Amino acid sequence: MNYLKLTITLDPEYHEHFIAELIDLDFYGFEQMDDKLIAFVEKPRFNDSSREYIEQLVIAFPKAEAMEMEEVTEENWNQTWENTIEPQVVGNFLVRPTWSLKEPEPGQILLEIDPKMSFGTGYHATTRLMLRYLDRLDCKGKSVLDAGTGTGILAIAVLKLGAESAVGFDFDTWSEQNAIENALINDVQSRFDVRLGSFEQINENEMFDLSLANINRNVLIEYLPKLVECTKNGGVICLSGLMDSDEDRIRSEIEKQPLKIMNIEREEEWILFQLKKESE
Repeated sequence: MNYLKLTITLDPEYHEHFIAELIDLDFYGFEQMDDKLIAFVEKPRFNDSSREYIEQLVIAFPKAEAMEMEEVTEENWNQTWENTIEPQVVGNFLVRPTWSLKEPEPGQILLEIDPKMSFGTGYHATTRLMLRYLDRLDCKGKSVLDAGTGTGILAIAVLKLGAESAVGFDFDTWSEQNAIENALINDVQSRFDVRLGSFEQINENEMFDLSLANINRNVLIEYLPKLVECTKNGGVICLSGLMDSDEDRIRSEIEKQPLKIMNIEREEEWILFQLKKESE
């Protein structure tokens, strides 16, 4: 599989906003280098409509300059990650790639994540919001659903926090493979069931104590009723991948469901909703 590498000159304060738009266009994998934003997308997923939309975004964002596109192989893309990703601490988690030698401090939980082409390295604000939230949650003995699992980082985190089991699904084959690999690296493979697809992969009798979805607004709106269906009464649903500007729209969708907003957390312009499913 070949990929397209998009490079845009853009003021760093607008990077996260632009990334949110690119995620909706199926871009995965982002590098932020001073005034440069680099993003990757599978070549078949990029078309003239995508190009036209990005050109309009470039015009709309202050001080943005014309985009550059080049075709790269998956191997080149992965090498780029290896050259740029560094370990980071999020809550009590130390998130590091396998090629890093950094050791966790006493009390830290190690998450070894090789991202490859999957979204969810811990570097994006939405993933950090989720990890910090999970770090404060009592996950012991819980059954967990990770919708749109990507690298599997959230499912792996809850399993290391004591969850009994986790199911993660993603419609991209490279996400499925990456999540399986990361589960093996973190020695949680016996409790992490990775499935290729979407909610059709969830059996009718499967119900979860905790359901997680770190995707984007449009997909979250589509997924929300299904997340409610497979979450136990009294269970928790956590949504991220949302911007401040999405808050009113998401609230209106939440009001249609038997859900109570327990908490909203924020980082920069990104938000996280913690919801509780009430008895129907």
